Amino acid sequence: FGAADTIKLAPEAWPKNKVSPTGIAVNKSNTSLYTVTKEYSALYVVDPQKRVVIKRVPLPAEAYSCVLSRDEKLLYISIWGDEKVTVFNTSTQKIVKNIKTGSHPNELLLNKKGTYLYVANANDNSVSVINTATGKIAETLSTSLYPTHLTGSTSNGLALSPDEKTLYIANADNNCLAVFDVSAPGASKSMGFIPVGWYPTNVKTLGDKIIVSNGKGFTSMPNPDGPQPLKKTDNSGYQIGS
Repeated sequence: FGAADTIKLAPEAWPKNKVSPTGIAVNKSNTSLYTVTKEYSALYVVDPQKRVVIKRVPLPAEAYSCVLSRDEKLLYISIWGDEKVTVFNTSTQKIVKNIKTGSHPNELLLNKKGTYLYVANANDNSVSVINTATGKIAETLSTSLYPTHLTGSTSNGLALSPDEKTLYIANADNNCLAVFDVSAPGASKSMGFIPVGWYPTNVKTLGDKIIVSNGKGFTSMPNPDGPQPLKKTDNSGYQIGS
């Protein structure tokens, strides 16, 4: 391993320069690094060898994540602060399209062929499925426990099974995974839910295993002195040490 190093996106650290990088993508040849930011709402194109910023591209609003297309010609960016995915052309270094999604798009996931892009929408309890050839929504999957448009599931993690016939969606505020049969794009079917820990933040598959990170621990805690947030002194929403 080489010595640890740092690529600086701004001359001075927080709070003088509030950049707040959120998502990162690197091309296969390790010649271009792309990172999107929350505070400056921008895309930074970086030369990872020289560790210098090549270009800064303003984005429509706060960004969350980014992922390269399979041919690396396009970079898909989830615009958390707006209801869209922004598409950046890596050759022309310009934004070429904005695709409308649900509210607070965050995690992005491409299938192996790069034909479909899955977008988790935290504020809509949904996942937008984008046909990358047309740049349009093929379908929208509702991840909530009940048929309601109210917020509360906070969909924020995505994973496909190895055969790509099943999609697993982390529902942070439901403490579960929503499971969908996506073998027929445009006609996906809900298969139910898998209980997990407290506030799942990410999900991955490894062979026949599903790996879930739980942001607040194994289980939620009782709140006997609540209800929060009516009492200003109540901090029982946090599990210390989890």
